[in-house]
Amino acid sequence: MRHISKAKLLVATATAALLSGSVGAFAADKVSGDVGISYNSHFVSYGSDVWGGGNDFFGDQSTTFVYGDLVIKPTAASSIFLNVWTDNNDNTKSQIGGHLQEIDLNVGGTYTIGIVTLGAAYGSWNYAGGAEESVEGSIALDDSGFMPFTLSPKLTYHQRTGTNEGTTQGYGAVIIAGVSHSFALGSDGISLTFPINVAFFTDNFGADSGYAYTSAGASLGVPLSFISPDFGAWSINAGLTGYFTEHDALPGNPAENFLTGSIGLQVAF
Repeated sequence: MRHISKAKLLVATATAALLSGSVGAFAADKVSGDVGISYNSHFVSYGSDVWGGGNDFFGDQSTTFVYGDLVIKPTAASSIFLNVWTDNNDNTKSQIGGHLQEIDLNVGGTYTIGIVTLGAAYGSWNYAGGAEESVEGSIALDDSGFMPFTLSPKLTYHQRTGTNEGTTQGYGAVIIAGVSHSFALGSDGISLTFPINVAFFTDNFGADSGYAYTSAGASLGVPLSFISPDFGAWSINAGLTGYFTEHDALPGNPAENFLTGSIGLQVAF
């Protein structure tokens, strides 16, 4: 029932804002979103190589993600978001239909106090004939005024609150510490980002608790500036990410260390 109440909050916030001002001003200042599609060599969920791609880069276990995000900012310091994400392939017979293997719904919000942004979210992930549920909390720091280059540190706590009956999941958690640095390549809006994350499992999240994996990569964003902004902000995104996993925590992975890649198209509005 939690996702229903948050969805109602999303609608109520949008309605109140529309009634208090013009529709055009609300849309321009308070609402943003994006939709996108990406082709991926692997589907990796908290270090787990879901389709078992291993060292087979863009092989038979590749997959396609299709997603959409809606963000509403009731105030300058707060935001409410709704995300829908899908996994699409023929790696196994779908229990949803067609090539649709998974549909995830995530709702939540953020609140910024000075250089600190607090986040909270609820997720319902539907796959393999069941649903996995989770809650998540995060704290992120804006370090742009303290260092010659930003690291944007972030700490995330992800707690599984409902297990998928088609799996052997437990009610564990994963803690992720991450940093990310981005910079522009020239003046054409092209950006390069380098994220690094280190994750630890509690009991019953993976096979063993403790250190689980490290991921490090690079992603390139290229705006398609020849498309009129009247049709949104279009961009092509490509990335490489290496995973270095602990076998005791993730024994199901066919390779402990493996490289993943993705290329996608996104439009923001």
